[in-house]
Amino acid sequence: MSLPPTIKNLINHFSALPGIGNKTAERLVFYLLKQNKIFLTDFGNNILHIKDQIKNCTLCGQFSEQNLCSICANQKRNHGLICVVAEAADIEALERPREFNGVYHVLNGTLNIMEGVGIEKLRITELIQRIKQNNIQEIILALNPTIEGETTSLYLTKLLKNYNLKITKLARGLPQGGDLEYADEITLSNAIKGRITI
Repeated sequence: MSLPPTIKNLINHFSALPGIGNKTAERLVFYLLKQNKIFLTDFGNNILHIKDQIKNCTLCGQFSEQNLCSICANQKRNHGLICVVAEAADIEALERPREFNGVYHVLNGTLNIMEGVGIEKLRITELIQRIKQNNIQEIILALNPTIEGETTSLYLTKLLKNYNLKITKLARGLPQGGDLEYADEITLSNAIKGRITI
């Protein structure tokens, strides 16, 4: 079947997204073709303005429309308990079980020398500043159980031992080599409850 260039281009854009193959991209485009113009205009405007309206929380690095994200701005959260994650998407995964009442810190990745990601590219300095300026009692290292995640956890553990705080990490039960983003709520809930001191 010979598709018009506009449809082919849109399929190519969708299939360039992570986790979306060519068949899924085709289904998405064909779905959009069936929608009315109001839906498509709203959909397009949201994509068009995402970079203008979304910024990073000045404290934790999470995505937000304000200077502080809703979690950091919430005074009912335990601000003395920081859960360190690699990516902002990990926060959504950890919030689903509703077991954690602390705040977060997004590193924006993990150490990966092969890809040129050293400590200078991660938000480690910002984490140390938060520890120095606030009364932090515990840091939970909630990094993916991959080689890069474990390497980053080891580095942070050694670095944070210089401060008077408890350092824990999520309990096992998360699959080795897996991503927090795809873990189910029960596994994440148990991992948070069963975190261990490092």
